[in-house]
Amino acid sequence: MSTFKTCTAGIATILSCKQIAQSFSENIYELSTIRKNWSPKYAETLKKQIENILETYFSYDSLAELLEKHSQMHDLMIAAVKDVTVFRAQLKVDFKNDKKFIQEVFDQLGYTDFYSETKNGDHWSLYRLMSSFNKNMDAELMNRILSAGIDKHLIDRLVSYREKLTELKSCLEVLQNSTSKIEAEAHQKINEVYTEIKDICRIATAYYEFDPVQRDKFCFYHVMINLKKSMLHHV
Repeated sequence: MSTFKTCTAGIATILSCKQIAQSFSENIYELSTIRKNWSPKYAETLKKQIENILETYFSYDSLAELLEKHSQMHDLMIAAVKDVTVFRAQLKVDFKNDKKFIQEVFDQLGYTDFYSETKNGDHWSLYRLMSSFNKNMDAELMNRILSAGIDKHLIDRLVSYREKLTELKSCLEVLQNSTSKIEAEAHQKINEVYTEIKDICRIATAYYEFDPVQRDKFCFYHVMINLKKSMLHHV
C-alpha cells in the first residue's frame, strides 16, 4: 500500500466529498434556484467524478481499514475548531475597545489567513492555524490576553494542537509532495473535487442557516465525523 493510501485525512476528505455530493444531488432542485450552474446534470457529473476517483485510486480494503481509524483524529479536529472559535469570541469581547489590538492578534496567530477556511471545514487550514498559533503565542502576548479573562487552560490546549495533529501534517506533505505519477495525479483530482465541494458547502450552509438538519449535510466536519463503512458500497 502506498503512503498516499495510508493518509486517513486524505481518504476521509474524498469520502466526505462523496457524501456531500450525494446530499447536493438530493436537494438539487431546490438549490438550483440560487445558482445558475447548479443543475441535475451538474450534480450527477460531480458524483460520477468522485466515484471515478475512488474506483481508480483506492481499494475497498484500504478505505475500510482507514475508516476504522479516522474517528479519533476527527474528534480531535472538532475539539481544536471549537477551541479556536471560543478563543476568537472571547478575544473580541475582552478587547472590544481595542480593535487594533484584536486585529494584530489575529494577524500574528494566523486567524487572518486561516480562520475562515478552518471554520468552513478545511482541515489543512486548521493545521496551519494551529502551527501559527503555537509558533507566535509568546509570553508577552499571552500575559496581556490572560489579564483580560481568558483561561490559561484554553491557550495551553490551543498551543498543544500542532503536535497532536501531526497526522494532518504528514498527510499534507504526502499530498503536496507525491512521489509517483499516480499519486500526483490522484492528488490533483482530489484537490479539484475538494475545492468544488468546499464552495458548495459555503453556499449551501448559508442557504440552510435556519434548517440545522439540512445544514449539517453540508458541514464538512459534521460529515467527516459521521463517515461510515456503508458509504463504500460502490468502491
